[in-house]
Formats: sequence, structure tokens, C-alpha cells
Amino acid sequence: MSEGKRAWMLGAGVVALAIIALASIYSSRRDAVAVEMSAVERKDVLISKVTASGEIRAKKFVDLQSEVSGIITDIPVHEGDTVKKGDVLLRIDPIQTAADQNARRATYDATLADARAQQFVTMSAQANLMSNQATLNSARSELDQAENDFARAQSSFRRQQQLNEDGLISREDYEVAQNSLKSAKSRLEQAKAKVANYETQIEVARNTIEQNRTSTDASVARAKSSAAELARAEAELKKTTLYSPLDGVITQLKVEKGERAQPGIMSNPEATLMTIADLSVIQAEIKVDETDIVNLQLGNSAKVKVDALPDVVFDGEVTEIGNSPITTSTSTASQQEAKDFKVVITLKNPSSQLRPGMSCTGEITTSTKQNVLVIPIQALTVRDVEVDKEGRYHEPDLNGKGRGASVRADSSSQKNPPKKELEGVFVINENKIARFRPIKTGITGEAEIEVLENLKEGEEVVSGSFQTLRTIKDGSAVKIEKASKS
Repeated sequence: MSEGKRAWMLGAGVVALAIIALASIYSSRRDAVAVEMSAVERKDVLISKVTASGEIRAKKFVDLQSEVSGIITDIPVHEGDTVKKGDVLLRIDPIQTAADQNARRATYDATLADARAQQFVTMSAQANLMSNQATLNSARSELDQAENDFARAQSSFRRQQQLNEDGLISREDYEVAQNSLKSAKSRLEQAKAKVANYETQIEVARNTIEQNRTSTDASVARAKSSAAELARAEAELKKTTLYSPLDGVITQLKVEKGERAQPGIMSNPEATLMTIADLSVIQAEIKVDETDIVNLQLGNSAKVKVDALPDVVFDGEVTEIGNSPITTSTSTASQQEAKDFKVVITLKNPSSQLRPGMSCTGEITTSTKQNVLVIPIQALTVRDVEVDKEGRYHEPDLNGKGRGASVRADSSSQKNPPKKELEGVFVINENKIARFRPIKTGITGEAEIEVLENLKEGEEVVSGSFQTLRTIKDGSAVKIEKASKS
């Protein structure tokens, strides 16, 4: 073969190889995924914050309601007035309650008089019992005397009877002895009857006293019941005048003179007559999502912005964190609905312009770290990846070689290889291939998130676009369009 022909064939081969290489490069670039990159940076200070909305309130406030019904006859205060504890706020017509008090007092007086009368009856019955007891004692003495007299008369009669049988006394003397015995026996029977009668009277008196005591106890109980009713009537009469329960400002006055006050409960806003608030301590009550509430602690510093005062930022401190979610009227809502928790921020230097009910936004600082590695939040993604038996992730070998390939082969040999959901980022190797790398994160700032493990300062990670991060796979070819700023 001539030298010229050899050179020509060599040149043709080089051109063919170049065409094939260019075609391959073009084809790979055409199928590559366009990505945006951001560098892992070191940030001097990273602040984690929780933001939520709510409203301004006073720490101490009272929704004043009436406990009695009636026409409002006097309101000596106005909305916005400053009041002291014990000041008169409102008066209700006392005619009905005063009449009720008088009726209760009359009933009490009557039951008290009845109780006293029953006590006197009982005392009189006890005195009669004592008199009957003395009479019974006297009758028993007479009975003893009659028994002695009867015994003597009986002995005398027996002697006279023997003498009569022996003919030693006259018939007249015998009859005298016989009559004396009969008289003694009659007196004995009378004494016995008298004792039995007095014993019966004493038993009756004792039963009467017991009945009187029962009646007296019932009268005393009725008197106590009447006294309780009287006390309640007096209390209701006092409640026709409402006094301030605390020092504060009347922030809301909902009634006017001549309207009717209706007793109510706190769940009925229509029963509230006025609201008194102690504005010396102002708080912001905000609703924090359940995903953020776990990061809060008592004492966290906060900034509060009020919609009505957009140019002023109030410093505050978290002083209360709810333990239960805020319940709403739609209690039958789906259990999957996000829950909010109450968080209270106490303002350190509140303005006199603040009013309860104003809308506000609270920004709570949950954590602050210095000199930390960070990546853009949007660069962090989650993937469901295969892991080994110990639950550890190994980067798969795309060429089918190395430890990653063996792990993948072991996993593929199983019907249901173990998988685990891991947080991580995508990095680009020297062949413009995207590789998933699990990382451990720390606190989250406004736009960055702290990286604790598996990334170094200066490395670049895929940070966009959002659609790309959702769909990109481990091993995808990529092309870098531009670098995004973190």
C-alpha cells in the first residue's frame, strides 16, 4: 500500500471516530437533566425561627356578667374609663329582688317563731313530766303505807278471829276487826290504782315530749332553710349593684341604661355586659402549628408585629405553651386536619396604643448557632432507598462493581428488599452524573438548613429546579444550567 493511501485511510478513521464521539456527546446532552447548583457554605450565625399569627390580649381581663335579671337603671362608667377594684360599674333595678328578700325574711321570722313555740311546748311537757314523777313518788309512798296498814289489819283480824272462835271476845269486837281489814284492803287497792294511773300518765308525757322534740327539730330545720333562702335573697339584692373585680380599663361596654340584664354563662357572649382588662401586662396569643410546637420552650425570645402598628416591633418572651390543640366548633372535622396549639408571648415594653383584639404576628427564635455549614433548604430532598440488613445505606455502583453492587445484588435476591426513607442531597460527579448522598441536618433558618454530616464546605449540591429535585434519580445524567445563590 502506498504511503499516501495509508495516510488517507488513517485520516478517514480519525474523522469517523470524531463524528461518533460528537454524536454520543450530543445524544447524552440531549437526554441530560438540567440542574441548578449551590455550594455548601459556612455561615457565621444561623437562627431558627417559628412564625405564627394571633391577636393581642391583656394578661388579666374579666368579661363581666350579671347573676340577676332586671332593668339596668344606672351605668356610671364609659368605655375607655380607668377603674379601681371595688368601683361601682352598673346598677340593676332592685325592686323585685328587694320584694323577694322581704318575703323570705317574713317566712324566716314565721318559721323561727314556730320553732321557738315548739321549744316552749317541749319545755312545758318536760315540767309536767317532772310534776307527774313527783306525784308518782308520793303515790308509791302511799302504796307502801297502805300495804303496811293492810298487813297489820290482817294480823289483827286473825287474832280477833281466833279469840272469837274461843269465845273470848264479843261479837261486836269481832265485826270491828273485820271491818278494819276491809277498809285497809280498800285503801291498798286505791293506792295501787293511783300508782298505775300516774305511771301511765308519765309514759304518755314521755311520748308527748318525744313528739314535741321531733316537731321542734322539724321547726328548727325549716327555720334554717328559711335562713338560707333569706341569705340567698340578700345576696341577690347585693348583686343588683356590680363592682369592679380588678384595677383596669373598660375595653368594651355592650349595654346601655334601660336595657335588660340577663343572667348567663361565659359561653354565651350575649350575656356579657362589659369587659375590664388590666393593660399593665400585654400578651400576644398566637396559634402555632403542631410541627413547630415541639421546637418551642418557655423563655424563648420573640418579636411581635401588630398590623395596626406596622413600623413597630415589640420584644417579648414565650410564657405559656399549650399542651392540647385548640378546639374549634367544627369538632367533626377530619382527624387528618392540621392542629394548632396556643402559645402566649408576654411583651416586655408594650405601647399604650395596643388594644386587646388587634391582629399580630409573632416570630419566635427557637435556636441560634454560630459557624455552621449550611445548604439551601430547597436542596434537601427525601428518597426511599434500599439499605442492608443493618439498615445502612451504601451508594450503588452504577457499573455493577464494588461493595455497592454486592449490596444491591443481595437486596435484589430478596423478594422484598428492605428500604428506608432518608434525607439527603444530590451531588454531581466528574462524569456529570447525579448521585444521592444521605446527610444529617440540624436547625433550619429562613432559607438555609444546617448540615451536620456527610458534606464538606465548598462542595456543590443540586438546588433546583423544584420539579427537577422531585423527579431526578440516582445515576441520572445532568447538565448544569446555572448556579443558584444560597
